[in-house]
Amino acid sequence: MRKSLLASVLLSVVSCQLSAVWAEQPSKAHEVIAAAIEAMGGKNYLEIKNYHKVGRYFIFDKRGRRNFTPFMDWTVFKPIKWRFQLGKDKRRQVQIYNLEIGKGWILEGKNSVEDIPEEEIKDFEKSVQGDIDILLRDRVDEEGMSLFYYGPDEVSGSGEYEAVDFLDAANKSIVIFFDLQSHLPLKTETHIINSVGVRLKEETEFTNWHTIQGVHTPLRSDHYTDGEMSRQIFIEEITFNGNIPPEYFLEPVVKK
Repeated sequence: MRKSLLASVLLSVVSCQLSAVWAEQPSKAHEVIAAAIEAMGGKNYLEIKNYHKVGRYFIFDKRGRRNFTPFMDWTVFKPIKWRFQLGKDKRRQVQIYNLEIGKGWILEGKNSVEDIPEEEIKDFEKSVQGDIDILLRDRVDEEGMSLFYYGPDEVSGSGEYEAVDFLDAANKSIVIFFDLQSHLPLKTETHIINSVGVRLKEETEFTNWHTIQGVHTPLRSDHYTDGEMSRQIFIEEITFNGNIPPEYFLEPVVKK
């Protein structure tokens, strides 16, 4: 009887301790996220409705060689509308995704337009849910979203980072790593399943931070797949909350 009672008491104590730890998790995670948002501009960052970026886009092949092309990016939030252009003039390729109407198009050069299949539009919609800005600003309090905090002792490396794991209702996990000093989000990590069913780790590192229109933003991002560099993006110009023509996100009209 005494052993049974003791075991019951110990189980109760352990359960209380675990409950306290789990109860602290969301609170600490929200604290870290709030500090990051403040570091990136606070109200200015939260009030971003759209942006336009101009820069250089590097793609790496399996031998580590990279090909360079200029890019332009027009993005509108809530709902997401995205226009992304690689190259210029006759060599340009433009991708357009408009989640407000559930359609998309690819424009090659100046006179070839193709509809993007519905399945690819759904894949795009899933992928943008992992965008760092959407996670920090819009998905924190999403129904079914669980947040897990990891302190510097739990994060591998030099002990300069803490992390928050965003685990949504679909069991999709994305981890954001934050600098302990600046509170800026410096890296994301997630896993994907490629077209042949292989599980791959994707990482993105954010550097070269500058304050533009009151928003502290990274002008360089390095992207890795299973530890290998896959692409680099360098932003040379960025404008927040500009006037983006609505027709940029509609089916392109080609010249005949």
